[in-house]
Amino acid sequence: MRINPHDPERQKIVTRRTALFGGGLSLLFTGVAARLYQLQVVNHDFYAEKARENQFNTRIIAPLRGEILDRFGAPLASNRKNFRLLFLPEQARDINAALDEIAAYVEISPEKRRRILRDIRRMGRFTPVELRSNLTWEEFSVANFQMPKLTGVLPDVGETRDYPYGEAASFVLGYVGAVTDRDLSKPENADDELLLRQPGFKVGRDGLERTYDKSLRGEPGSMNVEVNAHGRVMQIFKDDATPAVQGRTLALTIDADLQRKATEILAAHEDGEDPISGSVVVLDVKTGDVLVLASTPSFDPNAFNVGIDPDYWRALNESPYKPLLNKPLNALYPPGSTYKIISALAAMRDGHDPEEKFYCSGKMYYGKRYFHCWRSQGHGALNLRDSLKKSCDVYYYNLAKKLDIDKIADVARELGLGETHELGVPGQKAGTIPNRAWKRDYYAGTPENQIWFPGETLSVIIGQGAVTSTPLQLAVMAARVATGRRVRPRLVRFRGDLPIPAPEAPKLNFEDAHLDVVRDGMNAVTNEWGGTAARSRLPNPDWKMAGKTGTSQVYRITEEERRKGLTKPEDLPWERRDHALFVAFAPFEAPRYACAVVVEHGIGGSRIAGPKARDIMTEVMKRDPASLQPFDPRTMTARAGAEPEGEG
Repeated sequence: MRINPHDPERQKIVTRRTALFGGGLSLLFTGVAARLYQLQVVNHDFYAEKARENQFNTRIIAPLRGEILDRFGAPLASNRKNFRLLFLPEQARDINAALDEIAAYVEISPEKRRRILRDIRRMGRFTPVELRSNLTWEEFSVANFQMPKLTGVLPDVGETRDYPYGEAASFVLGYVGAVTDRDLSKPENADDELLLRQPGFKVGRDGLERTYDKSLRGEPGSMNVEVNAHGRVMQIFKDDATPAVQGRTLALTIDADLQRKATEILAAHEDGEDPISGSVVVLDVKTGDVLVLASTPSFDPNAFNVGIDPDYWRALNESPYKPLLNKPLNALYPPGSTYKIISALAAMRDGHDPEEKFYCSGKMYYGKRYFHCWRSQGHGALNLRDSLKKSCDVYYYNLAKKLDIDKIADVARELGLGETHELGVPGQKAGTIPNRAWKRDYYAGTPENQIWFPGETLSVIIGQGAVTSTPLQLAVMAARVATGRRVRPRLVRFRGDLPIPAPEAPKLNFEDAHLDVVRDGMNAVTNEWGGTAARSRLPNPDWKMAGKTGTSQVYRITEEERRKGLTKPEDLPWERRDHALFVAFAPFEAPRYACAVVVEHGIGGSRIAGPKARDIMTEVMKRDPASLQPFDPRTMTARAGAEPEGEG
């Protein structure tokens, strides 16, 4: 059936629908117009501000890390230009595809790729992450030429840590490393989270870099940048930037030239068989300033700064010479015959007459066994002065029979052993000074072992048995004997503009006459014929160095081995040979410097440690740091901050 288009009813329906449709459209356009009016007129200021926020961003300017300088202003840790490439994850739809594209032009190892993806997960897509750092200028130029083909890559010239003295000062300074999740979670870093999230930002990982990390970081700046819809920086408004403030300068007591020279002397060896594993400490006895704090073999802190090679890291950890161990502060050794300085003072304080003589035949029978002197044919009759000169063990065995172990321990602590010294370098060891209380605590679970036996005193009195010390403590002992004062070491002279005063050094509780006997004996060690270190006297006759040799036993040769003829340490493997030690002060008449040298498994203090101390102290006396004007950071022209560069 056909519908009549002129049907009145039909026309009413069409007219009604048209009206409804037209009304709906009118309402729609009215709503759109009202919304536009609201957006453009009523809320104009609000959305204009939002648009400006999307167009203009505020970005962090990472500050330069504070410098670490030696006592004369030479940089031990500074900053250098770092050509690097950053990646902006927000500009890449597919991050893995973008990294594949970048890897065609810029080498990205699998380990580095995993680190980049981890950083993106940790920091989010809107924070730049570091692709490559420490590029050469040629590598950086090639990367810039390929830049139009690469998604999300941004060239940047930042700053990185630089250690000009390399291995020579690594244990003083420590090193810096990348920020970890653990760093970000520390409460003390809450205020610096944005700074720590900056690409390539480093924090202190060891040594002074770690202890003074917050002070060395500085204060971040900020700058406004204009970005396009993709987030790419279109313009930097340098005039509106707040400059970053460089971290505080640390001025140390270390003499960098002496530090390097002492390290070279310590590491030098003649036979070429085994590397020298040891340490040296040199102190100014008047101020306590640490002039040298060296350890060999060492590591290059620059290697940690640029991302350490896994093979290098493995070699450092597996080396029997322990290049990662801060030997002057953290390695513990039996002090050997250097401990006789302590034993001699303890005996005189207890009433022993220094002129009384004991006869040495080469050994002494006590407690159903023989205690041997280092010189098998013996020394004959000796007084206290000559017992130091010749380092006679039997003389001290005789003292041990009537000297209480607690009195020896008291003198050891008074001379600086058994305690740590506040230097700002973490991990310092205190060592062990055995006495009755120590043994009770050590054997708390086995009461039958808590008794102190007289035979144990015979071992301790010559620096063997349970007694241990660090090279720093031995240097402090030499400084205190030289001055008669409680010298305390200092490593940091200035923190920014704040001077760190030299610690007070009150007089020790020893009679001057007793100290004179010990000093005279130490002078005889190096400057008289028959002294155990006569070969180690200083070459200039106007300089006299007083010293004391030490040989600390690592492995005890048994009676059976002696019968087989294995009596020489050279017959033993390197790790079983005795340690060589030497302590000294100079000049003898007016002490200014003290020194301690330890050569691990070096066999004899007179053979290797003494000559090295002689060469090091010769350099000290020639340079005479105390006669030179120290550097004062307060006279520096402070650098207020860094210019905004890229997104670093």
